[in-house]
Amino acid sequence: MSSIWVTALWMYGLAIVVSLAVAVVIKVIVVALGAVERRAAVAPAPVATPAAVGPASDGGPGEHVAAITAAIYALIGEHRILHIHDAHRHDGWVAEGRLAHHHSHAVDHHPRR
Repeated sequence: MSSIWVTALWMYGLAIVVSLAVAVVIKVIVVALGAVERRAAVAPAPVATPAAVGPASDGGPGEHVAAITAAIYALIGEHRILHIHDAHRHDGWVAEGRLAHHHSHAVDHHPRR
């Protein structure tokens, strides 16, 4: 009976030691990653200045896009616009995809033979 108690205490002790070792390793990783992030935050990359926008000649859509782009740049910094297009140009694709998705959940109304 006493050997069972000794084995049980040995197992609990071993579990405690392993848990503490894992906790120390995790703490070291967190501290190391924090130091790397602080070092990266101290030396930010140089930010390119936006090109100056000239006075609007007729106030057309081009000048609106330039003004909106300058405002976005002022708010969020350097950003690359990938594509600008009419929002209603591809409604057919959206409707077709939605229809296919809904039909994939449809219940089969024909009896099985």
